[in-house]
Amino acid sequence: MFSKKQTIILIVLILILIGGIFLYWQKYDKWPWQKEVSVASPTATASPEGSETPLPPTLRSKIMKDLAAKIRQLSPVEPVLGGQWFVDRFWYVSGSDEYVYAEYEDGHILRMILIKATEQGSNFDYKIEAYFEPGESDWLLKSGQDSQGIKDLDLYELNQNTGEWEKRN
Repeated sequence: MFSKKQTIILIVLILILIGGIFLYWQKYDKWPWQKEVSVASPTATASPEGSETPLPPTLRSKIMKDLAAKIRQLSPVEPVLGGQWFVDRFWYVSGSDEYVYAEYEDGHILRMILIKATEQGSNFDYKIEAYFEPGESDWLLKSGQDSQGIKDLDLYELNQNTGEWEKRN
């Protein structure tokens, strides 16, 4: 029916097609026919007129805003090449407003600290319980004790459009 040459060409074309589909899926993590689903922001509620009214800040959001501003003073190590630290993510221990992992970088290196936050009136007191550096497949504890290591975590990332820390999981 098919010659040997035609069969080989057909197999090569099928492999190229499969490879293209796989690469597209890897790059975009969705198919062209899948629509983006917008999820209502947990920091805003709709008013009857249709405008959004922000909810009052939670204890977590206050701590994250304060920690992001103070990460330079809290980090046990200095940034490299004259850089400055900035927070990428917060990982709160589920069910706790007290324990949070702050993942931060300076554009060159990535670090993480476990912090115990205590509210002191309108301010916060921070105790660094553990300091981590990236390992091959996970974080390596460099100092302190990781007392919250086996607990579930809630991920928060900064929404660049609103400037608010939003829960991602």
